[in-house]
Amino acid sequence: MPELEPVRAVILKNARGHAMFEYGEPMRDEPASVAAVPLVQLTDEQRADFENVAIDVWPEVGSRMMTRIATGQDLADGWVIVQPGIYRYAVTQDGLMTVRIVMFEYLAAEVRWD
Repeated sequence: MPELEPVRAVILKNARGHAMFEYGEPMRDEPASVAAVPLVQLTDEQRADFENVAIDVWPEVGSRMMTRIATGQDLADGWVIVQPGIYRYAVTQDGLMTVRIVMFEYLAAEVRWD
């Protein structure tokens, strides 16, 4: 059984960093939720919902995410690809901020601030 608190701490730290890097938003408050689950445990519908990171509202002009959306730099279907097959993430302003992370195409994580 994995130790969940260290995993949660790493996911939260990465999510805060991604929110700051892409949107310039320091997410200092505790999130409304932090979740992590192996991708294989998601149903087809849950997986499709998780993978869908359509951006409905354009980010602030000058933010890194605005540049990514305008140019497509390092983006694949809304996901920022850090290392193919190893690490990818998506940041959206769904609620206050939502960050989704996939590690090794195995672990799916979502951190949400409302």
